[in-house]
Amino acid sequence: MPITLRNTTQYIAQFVVRKGGQVIARLPGIEPNAQMVVPTEGTYQVTAMTIIDGNTYTSAPMDVTGAVSFLAQVLQVREQGTYEFDVVQGYSTRPDQMQFQKTTLAPVTFTIDKDGVPMQAVVVPDSFTMQTLDISDTFYVYAVVNGVTTATVSTTNLNAQVTATSDTSTLEQGYFTLEIG
Repeated sequence: MPITLRNTTQYIAQFVVRKGGQVIARLPGIEPNAQMVVPTEGTYQVTAMTIIDGNTYTSAPMDVTGAVSFLAQVLQVREQGTYEFDVVQGYSTRPDQMQFQKTTLAPVTFTIDKDGVPMQAVVVPDSFTMQTLDISDTFYVYAVVNGVTTATVSTTNLNAQVTATSDTSTLEQGYFTLEIG
């Protein structure tokens, strides 16, 4: 199900859409009097990165859809005298969350990409402490129009239409707003 983003202002509108806390779209700009359709579901790629003894370790990308959990850990490879950075993907304990944990000493950064574009990062600073990312079906949208960031609007409608408009009221001349339809 898609959310439609429309721009009726005279400027380019750059929209950001979150599903719960997860950024699902960060658009470079929609031209005036144009629109774009953003799918509300999809596959994302998650990679994890940490630094151990001055060396950077990065996991292979993992395809993700929906509620999952990740555990980043460092394993000893005695035969080689090295470490192996491993991320185990499992089931989330909550259907509306992505969950991130680590057992390493150093912080681990989990990066969430969509089609090769980094959307956001979740940093887990402490071992055995779970960081969560809400992926519930409430969508939050804001736009940047002519250097001005609109107020964030929210909807639970999976087929919502969000329109950036120029606010022409006497009190708000020169401002922009988002309308949900």
